[in-house]
Amino acid sequence: MPHYFTGGLQQGSRWIGFARFLNEGGVERRRLLERFPSPAAVLDEPTTGPITLWRDAILSDASEQAKRLPPASWIMTLVDDEYSALLAECNDAPPTLFGMGDTSLLSRPAIAIVGTRRPSFDGLRFAQQFAYELARAGFVIVSGLAQGIDAAAHWGALRAGGQTIAVMATGIDAVYPRVNRSLATVIGKEGLLLSQFLPGSVALKHHFPRRNRTISGLSLATLVIEAGSPSGTLITATAATEQGRDVYVLPWSITHSMGQGCLRLLMDGALLALTPADVISGVRWQGLAGVNDPPQTSAVTVKPASANDINDADQELLSLIGDGCHTAEELVSSLEYALPQLLQQLVKLEIKGLLVRESGGYRQRRDRD
Repeated sequence: MPHYFTGGLQQGSRWIGFARFLNEGGVERRRLLERFPSPAAVLDEPTTGPITLWRDAILSDASEQAKRLPPASWIMTLVDDEYSALLAECNDAPPTLFGMGDTSLLSRPAIAIVGTRRPSFDGLRFAQQFAYELARAGFVIVSGLAQGIDAAAHWGALRAGGQTIAVMATGIDAVYPRVNRSLATVIGKEGLLLSQFLPGSVALKHHFPRRNRTISGLSLATLVIEAGSPSGTLITATAATEQGRDVYVLPWSITHSMGQGCLRLLMDGALLALTPADVISGVRWQGLAGVNDPPQTSAVTVKPASANDINDADQELLSLIGDGCHTAEELVSSLEYALPQLLQQLVKLEIKGLLVRESGGYRQRRDRD
């Protein structure tokens, strides 16, 4: 069970000191937690070696921070049974998580949906609709409570009657940005709020990459709706890849500033998602009703062009590829336009079903007419 703060300021203060020491404890944190899973376990140990510093942290006065802990909030450690098994697989899994809400969501299959804070209208629409369909299929939607794509994904899951986890870049007592306070209140009651940062922590720049790794670590796969280049969204996608998780990306126009990151991810091997069913069937999670047979998602599509609608530039590219398999870098050296335009064209032809992507590059589909 998570450790609820029901013992007054002293209990909260000791857990905060316990967490502060672990946050600064480096690679030995998991081993320390297995031996000393609570402040009481540390205080019961004879005062020797590094335990002295841990005892000092626990006994230091953190009552002002403890006062910030919201009612019904709790703390969970890396060795607690309720801690996410997926997140625990990661080498940099947070040693402690502060939270509010339903801890059972940490044991359910989850998909992260992330993207820009400044989305287009279509980006917002796709974030909500993909979240709605994935939540309806039984997946928990994980995102970062930011403006834009994150907020749209959270709302999409809630409107489907599904569940969502918001991973915060602040302490559990604060909401950033403030405009999402009402959303955070709803998630705290109907979903799960999580923070790896101590109460009183504000949204510092270096918090976001750490928060992003937790988002991807909690999830079977990460879906990118819109992303600039560079961006925090690309950090999340990179983290997911490093953690051995799939990354799905919606194709996007090079004429939109938030399309550059999507095209870059697709070029680097991310999986193309045109409907929520692409994600559902690709994840191949076998434990939920409706997941083995992906639900109908006709309401959510990125409309592909007709396979017969091939212009001169498309035909030139297909002829250049011929019967071989070539990378985008190889192809662009023989063309008169830049790499971003080529990437857009390759994605378009992949959507049409005329090209397939392999580890060595792009080739024409052998089974097409």
